[in-house]
Amino acid sequence: MSWMRRKSFALVVGTLGLAALLGGSLGVVTAGTKAPLRAGFNLAGGPLSGDVPPADFVGCLPSGSWNALYIWNGANQSWQHFFNPTSVPGYVNSPAAGGIDKVPRFAGVVILMAVDVASPQLRDRPGETCS
Repeated sequence: MSWMRRKSFALVVGTLGLAALLGGSLGVVTAGTKAPLRAGFNLAGGPLSGDVPPADFVGCLPSGSWNALYIWNGANQSWQHFFNPTSVPGYVNSPAAGGIDKVPRFAGVVILMAVDVASPQLRDRPGETCS
């Protein structure tokens, strides 16, 4: 392998490693921040302290401000959902129907918002108070 090929190979491997590290830590970087949530698609970090039921996770958001949560279930290679319980029957969010049982620690969470929320709070642990 020539000198130039070795340097190019090292650069490609280093870049891919950095991209994997940054992509894998996305949930950690965004969790706990109070960045505004805009109407439409938002990507947020999951809880840092432990797994949280989805109703608790969004419990501090105004009730009509969000429509749905989605997380990727890597084990089953499928999306799981949790729709705002004020707008759907309870069985829609059951785990048997593909509903989210809990928001896992460090998960990437897609939040579909109905309206903008300037200073949202997503709970980091079950029963955490809203501030």
